[in-house]
Amino acid sequence: MACFLVEYVDIGTGEARERHRGEHIAYRRGLGGAMRLAGPILDDAGAAVGSLVILEADDPAAARRLAMRDPYVAAGVLELSSVRGYRIAAMTAPES
Repeated sequence: MACFLVEYVDIGTGEARERHRGEHIAYRRGLGGAMRLAGPILDDAGAAVGSLVILEADDPAAARRLAMRDPYVAAGVLELSSVRGYRIAAMTAPES
């Protein structure tokens, strides 16, 4: 399996984000080990302007399919911006 950097742009309202948050989080958790990392992209004021996910998949098309299944995409909260190959070169354990 390869890793892919998936980037989304925030296009929805705060109301839509809150309404579909549970489905979105459940979907991402359901990806299990295929989701290596995920989180919002923030502007200078700390507001979410997108999302970044690192996924493991067989190929770019499989990564794109996983990315497009996120409930936030169907709800118009996020729009898929790009799916690119990615290689994790180093990781450190988070501090407690």
